[in-house]
Amino acid sequence: MDIRWLLSFKMTGWFCGGVIAVLAVLSILSWSLIFQKMAAFRRARRANSRFRLMSDTEISEKYAGFFVHSCLYLISWKVNQFPVIDGSNIVKLEEELKIELNEYFEKLSSGLPILGSITSVAPFVGLLGTVWGIMVIFARLHGQVAGVSEMVAPGVAQALIATVAGLITAIPALFFYNYFTMILRSLSSEADTYASRLISRK
Repeated sequence: MDIRWLLSFKMTGWFCGGVIAVLAVLSILSWSLIFQKMAAFRRARRANSRFRLMSDTEISEKYAGFFVHSCLYLISWKVNQFPVIDGSNIVKLEEELKIELNEYFEKLSSGLPILGSITSVAPFVGLLGTVWGIMVIFARLHGQVAGVSEMVAPGVAQALIATVAGLITAIPALFFYNYFTMILRSLSSEADTYASRLISRK
């Protein structure tokens, strides 16, 4: 290995290395959340798809465990607790449905705020590491004689790695955050439509 690259780590200081380590931790956390949310949304969409294939006569309490991830089953179960829906209890039903769905979607979306924060923070953390590293390099080279310029390029490149690491961390997090948000809105819209249709049929 070129000794200049080893020296460049020393030139950029421990702060730049610490920034890269922080970004590595954020990247691991980001991908962990991504895989967890992918599995959770896949279960929810699959449960809804299977629920839609069943007729009303096939839906019963024995399927509660099978459709535990389906917001549509949750709505059906809650509505069926009201044999007759009229002006006296429709407000109560709507309030209970709102509470149940809020809890359902809050649980389903858990972790997304963290993912969103990573998309915002990671690029700036990387940029901070780069700026700090370059400042340290030029501060240490100040007043040095000619001939040390060959050490600048590896040092600057090492500092720029922090920016690259920040972008590598943020871009996948941003993509999947938007993707999961889109799925969440789709599921919420589907739940609202199904609830309105089910209540109107009572």
